[in-house]
Amino acid sequence: MINVLIVDDQNLTHKLIETYLKPKSEINIVGFASNGQEAIAKIPLLQPNVILMDVEMPEMDGLSATKIITQQFPQSKVLIFTVHDNEQNLSQALENGAKGYLLKTTTAKELTNAISYVNQGYFHLSVELTEKYLQKIIITKSKVEEVAETERKVNYLYRALGKIENHLQQSSTGNLKEHLEQKIEDILEQEMLQLRDRDSNLQFKVDRMKHSQERLEKSVSYLFRIQIALIIITLLFAAYAVFNRLN
Repeated sequence: MINVLIVDDQNLTHKLIETYLKPKSEINIVGFASNGQEAIAKIPLLQPNVILMDVEMPEMDGLSATKIITQQFPQSKVLIFTVHDNEQNLSQALENGAKGYLLKTTTAKELTNAISYVNQGYFHLSVELTEKYLQKIIITKSKVEEVAETERKVNYLYRALGKIENHLQQSSTGNLKEHLEQKIEDILEQEMLQLRDRDSNLQFKVDRMKHSQERLEKSVSYLFRIQIALIIITLLFAAYAVFNRLN
């Protein structure tokens, strides 16, 4: 036989629970209380196995009473029976020692089963809350995986930018320009030597080559600036894409 104490400030709830439990031969309602303080006072006399506890009540609420009962009367197990399904109340009830948490929308069968499970020392959570928090866990896991994937992409981008930066540092602007100019001078020198051997009008050809050299040097300088600008634009687009992804 499971002795049950019902704690609720609404007489209508007393009658509803009594309707649910009275037909059950294995359950015996030993008494009623209208608040947590009254329940604590009745426990030594009634010796309930399970206390069906509401949350919001005058004088002493159910969560505060649960903490006192689990400390002073560990043989009596508290099963929260409330309309509130918020996570804060659930967490507080568990922290205070409750063995179960049911909503008042539960069926008579689930209430009976919950009382039996709690009496045996098992924890019981109502079906509605179980579904709610399982769904929340699934959504949270999905978001965590999405954040992890974004972090991997950001880290990859940072590594890529680091490699580009190292490459630019190793191949500095001055070295690259000097290398190109040296190549141009070598080519021009070879062309001038060939012209000197083939053409008597060397000065005219030399002047043309100098003019071409100046134009080529300007083109190289222009192309070099374009190359640097393209690198900067590419880095800006990559950073912008990551920023949009994170938001």
